[in-house]
Amino acid sequence: MNAAAARDAFLCFAAHPLAWSAASAARRAGPVVRVPGVGLLISDAEVARQVLLQDEVFTKGGPGSLSAVIAPVLGPSALGNMDGAAHRELRSRLADLLPPATVEALLREAGEGPVARLCADLRAGRTVDLVRFMRVLTGRLTCLMMGAAAPDDDDAHEGMVRRGERIASALRLRPLSPRRLASVRRECDRLWELARPSYETADPSATSVVGRLRAAGLGLEEARGVILFLFLAGTLTTAAAVPRVLALLIDSGQQGRVRRDRALAAAAVDEGLRFTTPVPATVRIAGPRAQVAGRALPPGTRVVILTGNLARDPRLFADPDRFDVDRVHDGRARHLWYGVGPHFCLGFALAQRELRLVIESLASLPGPLRIVRRRVSWRALLPSYRRLEVRMDAADGARA
Repeated sequence: MNAAAARDAFLCFAAHPLAWSAASAARRAGPVVRVPGVGLLISDAEVARQVLLQDEVFTKGGPGSLSAVIAPVLGPSALGNMDGAAHRELRSRLADLLPPATVEALLREAGEGPVARLCADLRAGRTVDLVRFMRVLTGRLTCLMMGAAAPDDDDAHEGMVRRGERIASALRLRPLSPRRLASVRRECDRLWELARPSYETADPSATSVVGRLRAAGLGLEEARGVILFLFLAGTLTTAAAVPRVLALLIDSGQQGRVRRDRALAAAAVDEGLRFTTPVPATVRIAGPRAQVAGRALPPGTRVVILTGNLARDPRLFADPDRFDVDRVHDGRARHLWYGVGPHFCLGFALAQRELRLVIESLASLPGPLRIVRRRVSWRALLPSYRRLEVRMDAADGARA
């Protein structure tokens, strides 16, 4: 394992020491592994695809599922806890929620100023914490999506994301105690109160996603579930992904490739997401008639799809443990980490565009970036850096 891969692997270990070690062992053990007390672990991309496409056979709900924890917090219409006809009907109403014009408007209003200041600070020789920057950017983006007035206050924006991280950290596979559930719901309510005025006035602005939810016919509780889930499952993962992708570019020595050819930024984002897989696993519950790899499963079996392992499937990705911006992704696994079929990520276009905005902007700087200091997040829900401080070296043309 090279240094870039080893650093990212340590970050994953720090977040989930036991789970990451178990996932690594499962990958070595075979494509489908049964673990007593845990369930069926899937590391094969094609097998996982078949499971994910059968959302009425392998459901998100049931004892032992994440849905059983999400529903009491976000309500019954949070997308991530829905299956079958009800899920398809809601997704059909959300088909035009984030069209290209809305995505561009969101990123223009939320991102242009902060990204310009980020680049100006780096050009001036200042050290910048990219983790804080991404939290601030994500907080601004969330305010706009909620139709809330975005305060010109970086601490407030970062605080919003920290609140989201606290909520997300509670949504694990074990049920919440009544006291913990009440606390997490209060955190959600504080976020929703920012969006509620926009919903109630059916805000027609180009960037208010909440206003678009009202226009799509969603009731108040439906809109609450969808907007909070988009924030927790989408914007938080993007905020965690950008520092990891940049660190890989620097640690692997491939930053220069993207700086010389900015058209490679899109490939760097795709390869970075494959390599880091921001959400390392997803869970389904087997229903009647469920089969995996030709073997029948008892109803209620927990099926754990190890997304991080799918992205390292050697049949689809040659030399999968190497980060390579020149890699051409196999069409069968392209964007697999965003989901498959009816549960493909609703915020895909926004996430991809936000990632590219930051990576392309950093690649346009006159000098390369180097990492001054880094700290990993221990016991975090999403593998991530707690700090990633970077500084720009002398411009290429100014070197002695």
